Amino acid sequence: MYKLFIADDEQLVVETLSALIDWNASGIRIVGTANNGKQALERILQSDPDIVLTDIRMPGLNGLELIRALKEKGQKAECIIVSGYSEFKYAKEAIELEAVDYLIKPAELDEVAKTVSRTIERLERKADQTGNRPELRIAKALDRAVFTDLIVHGKRPTFDQTTYERYDQFAAIVIGSSAMLWLERMKNTGVTDALLSFLANSGIIVDLLYEQQKVILLCMAALEEYASLTEILMAAAATFSSNDSSSDELSLSFGIGPVVTEIMHAHISFLAADKACQMGLFYGVLVMDGNSWPEITRVSERLMSDWSDQIQSFVRYEQKEFEELLDRWMEWGTGRLIAPVTLKKAGIQWANRLYDLIEQDYGIKIESVIGDRTRLIDRILEAPNCASLQKQCQDLAQSVQFYLNVTKTTLKEKVVQEIKAYLESHYHENIQLDRLAERFDLNSSYVSNLYSKSTGQTILEYVTLLRIQKAKQMLRESSFKISKISQDVGYDNQRYFCQVFKKHLGVSPGKYREDHMIKSE
Repeated sequence: MYKLFIADDEQLVVETLSALIDWNASGIRIVGTANNGKQALERILQSDPDIVLTDIRMPGLNGLELIRALKEKGQKAECIIVSGYSEFKYAKEAIELEAVDYLIKPAELDEVAKTVSRTIERLERKADQTGNRPELRIAKALDRAVFTDLIVHGKRPTFDQTTYERYDQFAAIVIGSSAMLWLERMKNTGVTDALLSFLANSGIIVDLLYEQQKVILLCMAALEEYASLTEILMAAAATFSSNDSSSDELSLSFGIGPVVTEIMHAHISFLAADKACQMGLFYGVLVMDGNSWPEITRVSERLMSDWSDQIQSFVRYEQKEFEELLDRWMEWGTGRLIAPVTLKKAGIQWANRLYDLIEQDYGIKIESVIGDRTRLIDRILEAPNCASLQKQCQDLAQSVQFYLNVTKTTLKEKVVQEIKAYLESHYHENIQLDRLAERFDLNSSYVSNLYSKSTGQTILEYVTLLRIQKAKQMLRESSFKISKISQDVGYDNQRYFCQVFKKHLGVSPGKYREDHMIKSE
């Protein structure tokens, strides 16, 4: 990790250069800043940076005087000048002091970053490979773009492979963490340097890349035993996965990729290491061996097929069955033999089936009550760990059950009352179940089941009862012909009306009128 110091009399410039350039991506950390030359000299001598980025005109000492003073005291930092003054005499003196570059303000941030990158290359060319600093022993035959294409994206870029012909074992390590600002903490606490030193002392050469909140190490060796590289990497991971150097412990998850014999196959090792690191972060495991990834994939595919069949086998929503299934596959997951993506797919299928069955069983759009299904799926996919995924699913099940236990009971009663009121006003019409269900924005089977369970009789039975009651009243109180009474209560066929009437009362309509007719005085 290279160390950078920034000196400028304008604090805004210092803050802009510190915050708006992704120094981590270039393997750089800022070890100090200053707003005047005298202060900068003292702090640089204390922090021993590799690179100094300085303005020309500052109080105390100007930038050129600062560089001269550093050289007199034996400080070997490479210096870059960023100045608002383009006078030739300043540029000439900067060249005499061997400054890397002289940038004129306002310099583009990209230009500053590129100049610092060139300075790193200059440092590496000058570095003694037998020196004590691990970062200067790291192989740098691959530049960042080639490294990313070859290792991360699996492309086959053109580059000089001569440097790598001496090695016959290559393996990737991917490091991640769920801790806040873990990359900065990892560098600042010296974990990176210590890890690289450990590997170097074991005969391992390393290329390092910071990519998308990951640390990727390409480890190379020419060891006597083929398995030795994996053993060394596992030992390094076990040693540095937990940093006890501060009260706020930093936990790192290491994914170790399998050993390959050619640099061009390093992508294979990276893929397994990356998956292993993700799995470690998901389950809270500090070191995961990517060699087991093929077996994990096979087990995951088989279990996913079994779980899909179980989920689809549900024909209605029952809370206990859904929760038992959730517990079963979470138990498998915590055994750490299931890929996180498999558990998330199972969680999504489980949630979708629950939504569908609630709609089917209760005739309602549960999304309007407990939330949008798409957002839930997004939360499941984004779950950072196993506990978070389980909580997402459990919260869904509890929300559904709460709604059905409390709110939905009142809704059922209300719907039944509204159906009864409608039937009492329209019993004489041709009532069709599908149209009745459509009127209440429910499906027909749900309406039929709901009414039967709530009243103890079918809709047809209730309609028939209403018609018979009205027919009895008309037979008692009017002199209408039976054919008219039949039509008025909803029966076009008089003969069928008489059959239904007699079935319910044991006598024909005519006999009922004869026995119950209310005669006027």
